[in-house]
Amino acid sequence: MLGLSLFAISLSAQTSEYKVFYFSGSPKIVDKKVESNLVRDSYISSKSSLKVPSGSYVVLTNKNDVPMGINTPGTYSVNDLNKIYEDVGNSNLTQEFFNYIANNMIQNSQKERKSGGVYRAVGDIIRDPFDDAMVIENYVVLNWANPKQKKLYLKIYDEESGEPVIDNYATTDSAFVVKFDDKIYQKGKKYSWIVSPSSSDPDQGTILRTFTFADDAWKSEYQKEVDEINKTDNEYLRKIKLIRLSLDKNIYPILEMY
Repeated sequence: MLGLSLFAISLSAQTSEYKVFYFSGSPKIVDKKVESNLVRDSYISSKSSLKVPSGSYVVLTNKNDVPMGINTPGTYSVNDLNKIYEDVGNSNLTQEFFNYIANNMIQNSQKERKSGGVYRAVGDIIRDPFDDAMVIENYVVLNWANPKQKKLYLKIYDEESGEPVIDNYATTDSAFVVKFDDKIYQKGKKYSWIVSPSSSDPDQGTILRTFTFADDAWKSEYQKEVDEINKTDNEYLRKIKLIRLSLDKNIYPILEMY
């Protein structure tokens, strides 16, 4: 029994109070000069360091569930992290600082989409929503750049069949509201869309952005996760948990939810 107790104390001594809550980009854990990928909700060893390269963002929480965002490139020992927490305060977060962390999570997620495989670009004019968006409202606003109000053509397709749902809607605007209509759309089904100066079908191989109207089963599972998060006592941690869930599930829009 004494041996087990000593073993538990030894393990505890090797683990810091800092837990990886969220990250984007390619930060690493460095332990004895060996780099490994970060794992969400895992603790950082007291003997290892956190390496944050340019373009990456990491959110940690401490033993008081206080979140801290790090985006300045560098390698941080546990002592460095202690100093950062001392500088900003160990127990209280202002709304302004929470907004800073939350906005960085969202912005870095969007950057990652644009530079990685999740983002399927079709040209510089497409703005929102991001690719593979999950829409929980009964409408979604498609946005694109059209500063000179040129005539453009919007096309929306059933992703699975390739059949057009909206075919060559001519517009000089820079937005279009897609309202859910069960005679036209089906919840849980993925739709792809494109806006271009040409009324012709997209060239073969063109990859379009997609969106899905969430169905009842998806919403039910999502609500269970939200209900569990809402049990979190720390208000700011609860909020960024909801944002992390939204990012994980590709919910669009994000900002309007908080």
